[in-house]
Amino acid sequence: MSDDGNQGGRPARPTALTGISVGRILGVPVVIQPLWFVILAVFAISFTPTVRDAVPSLSNNASYAISVVFVLLLYAAVLVHELGHVIVAKLLGMRVNRIVLQLLGGASEIEEENPGRPSREFLVAAVGPLTSVLLGGIGFAIAPHFQHESIGRLLAYGFGWVNAITAAFNLLPGWPMDGGRVLRSIVWQITHDKLRATIAVGWVGRVIAVGVAVYALGSQNQTRGGWGVGGLYLLVLAFFIWTNASMAIAQGKVMTVLPKLDLRGMTRPALPVTADLPVAEAVRRARDAHARGLVVVDTYGRPSGLVSEAAVSAMPEQRQPWVPVSDLARPMEAGLVLRTDMTGERLLHAVQTTPATEYLVLEPGGQITGVLARTDLIAALQAAGLR
Repeated sequence: MSDDGNQGGRPARPTALTGISVGRILGVPVVIQPLWFVILAVFAISFTPTVRDAVPSLSNNASYAISVVFVLLLYAAVLVHELGHVIVAKLLGMRVNRIVLQLLGGASEIEEENPGRPSREFLVAAVGPLTSVLLGGIGFAIAPHFQHESIGRLLAYGFGWVNAITAAFNLLPGWPMDGGRVLRSIVWQITHDKLRATIAVGWVGRVIAVGVAVYALGSQNQTRGGWGVGGLYLLVLAFFIWTNASMAIAQGKVMTVLPKLDLRGMTRPALPVTADLPVAEAVRRARDAHARGLVVVDTYGRPSGLVSEAAVSAMPEQRQPWVPVSDLARPMEAGLVLRTDMTGERLLHAVQTTPATEYLVLEPGGQITGVLARTDLIAALQAAGLR
């Protein structure tokens, strides 16, 4: 099956998927996750009896080899499916980070300028199932030209059915399937509210996940001999759909409350200190100044580091007079600097890009406003309505 990430969405970082780079297609890196090799072997072993029944003349080794070829054809179809998304996205001027072949199919990491347009998301999402339909039609069209009980006929019909199932599954109108993205684009176009459309298709995705899980459990209860690979695969797939749908719902809720965020209101007062100042003295001065953050500055008053509140709390008091604050400071980098004129969405994107416990907040002119603690941001999101 296929899952296509970040299509038509807000600018996003590449996902945390790791893998092995196998080259580029149309200038887009193609990456294979290590678990893909596991599912390749499992599918090949599972399909071998079908090959043996369809082509009785094959030996056991030959049947397994043909089974491997079929699974490779399956993932080649997944890759072509993703290329359909990529080609349309590139024609529309979107950025494509990479294509990932993974345990449950494939994912295209596509970025769209925020907020994007529903028509563009519709086109990028719809081309995936259409590509699978085309591939399935090719398989069914050429299959009759092969002899009965031949390898060619088996692979062609198998290719046709797999692509037909892939297309049908991806047309389901829930997140994260292509059909869910199509539905979101339609609801978005009608309501002019992308966030509520995202939440709606997320809930549909959850319903589909429950349906897949119930079907998997029901089918296995009717099957003698215990659980098979198909049932386990469907349960994993249901979990995958539920997780991604839940993430979409959570993201939609976050985005709806972002405009309510006030960066100044969340910022803690901070005390500028020199790098050689002992921790104990810095804490004393901060307490006197009612400051809740420490910013290390150089001789010109420019910020050079942020002192972690957790690191200060973890240090025994008897050591604090002998340790300079620079030993507890995280060196300043661009991602740790926020500005008071940031909007809610820009703020969230900055925090997601550079994870940290504290961030330096500056005025547009460069003056130090204070320190934003990540815990304060989370609390503000919850107070603004995120549940």
